Amino acid sequence: MAELSENLDAEALRNAVFEAAPHGYLILDPDFTIIDVNQQYLDLTRTRWEDLVGVAIFEAFPDNPDDPNADGVRNLRASLETARTTGRTHAMAVQKYDIPLREPGGGFEERYWKPLNTPILRDGKVVALIHHVRDVTEETLFRRDQAIRLRSAQRLNDLAFWEYDPSTETIYVSRAFAIMLGLPEREGTLPAPVIFALVHAQDRDEFHAAFEQEMNAPEHTSVALTHRLVREDGATRWLSSHGELVRDHRDALPRFVVVSLDITASKEREEKLAQTLEERDRLLAQKETLLGEVNHRIKNSLQLVASILNTAARRASKGEVRERLEEAAARVRAVTSVHEMLYRSNEVTSVAFGDYLRELCGNLASGDAGTAGVAVQCDPAEVKLPADKAIPLALIVNELATNAIKHGLSGVPNGIIKVATRLDAGDLVLEVADNGTGKAEGAEQGLGTRIIDGLVAQLGAAMHTSPAKPGYRVVIRVPLQTR
Repeated sequence: MAELSENLDAEALRNAVFEAAPHGYLILDPDFTIIDVNQQYLDLTRTRWEDLVGVAIFEAFPDNPDDPNADGVRNLRASLETARTTGRTHAMAVQKYDIPLREPGGGFEERYWKPLNTPILRDGKVVALIHHVRDVTEETLFRRDQAIRLRSAQRLNDLAFWEYDPSTETIYVSRAFAIMLGLPEREGTLPAPVIFALVHAQDRDEFHAAFEQEMNAPEHTSVALTHRLVREDGATRWLSSHGELVRDHRDALPRFVVVSLDITASKEREEKLAQTLEERDRLLAQKETLLGEVNHRIKNSLQLVASILNTAARRASKGEVRERLEEAAARVRAVTSVHEMLYRSNEVTSVAFGDYLRELCGNLASGDAGTAGVAVQCDPAEVKLPADKAIPLALIVNELATNAIKHGLSGVPNGIIKVATRLDAGDLVLEVADNGTGKAEGAEQGLGTRIIDGLVAQLGAAMHTSPAKPGYRVVIRVPLQTR
């Protein structure tokens, strides 16, 4: 008897709790017929117990026939079927579901609900469903003024909200998102395939995968993707979408709350910039090809000039004329070697000046310096120089070496010319020194010296000369950047 009494007390307590619950509850059988209802639900829907119990829920609460966009029956049925099939709680987005007025005059009253549908399992089988609702009409209507302002802001910022429910394959769209998609301007729930069909075919797999891979992720897991939509009017829009996975109940099936930003204008600018850069690269490649060919032709032409000068020098009698022709040929060869290096390298506007200086010193050592018994030492810095700096510097080194061989080292045993460069505070410092007799006092300025002075001025450089004890030193500082 005590056990029976306790069971009766427990049952009475459960009944009391069910009746006193602050939210509305319906108990449905697996065919969605109402089995029981608590008082709060009756109060919310302005109905009586006898109006509902034993009646199919969609007969008791049909769609409002005066609302062409009414979709409460469809969406609630999809949610209940999902809970029944999966055996898991299913939470719906805020749902507009008008209720019929059962007093004289009839009609429907506009209402908004937050439903939660939970299956009751026995031995793994669904024997009933709990339809739990919160009436959010007041707060929804209260937010309408704010929503109008928000929609205005969304239009200005190309921002829109939507909510995807994978379990029922439905998407709740805001007005701003509907406009973004080119759909009629309205809020409501639409079949997900209708929306997914608008996703660009090339982006569709990635779009689906972004959600599918997070289906079992923890709540608040982020989802982010960039994709295209092709509207019914044929216009393509780029959207950047960011959202979160949410569950309204610990064991509830997931849904995704997403905000999309229309980035079409930015994408079009990016594409235009990419096309411009591609065209620029094509023109630069064409320019480099042409410059390479120009350097090749200049090299060949200068070699021809040098050959003519050398031929003329060999035919001339020994003396000043032959000497002048040989010096001119050496100057041409110095310029030719720069263009040859430009042609051989992948770079058509700049020279690896360290490599070039080694090659120039080698040519001097095997040419006039070697003939005069003068050693040439080279210690260059590794630096790339534009051709308009490399060519004057090549001529300067050639003139300084020629002057040293011809004057300062003439008759000097074990003569040495040292050529070195270094980088210092953004400048290239060129130093050419020898161990000869130095510059004679009062010596007349020759053609080579005048050429050097002109080239230094052309480079915007500064030149300093001094005795080297023994010998002579020239230091030239060349700015590498425009000041």
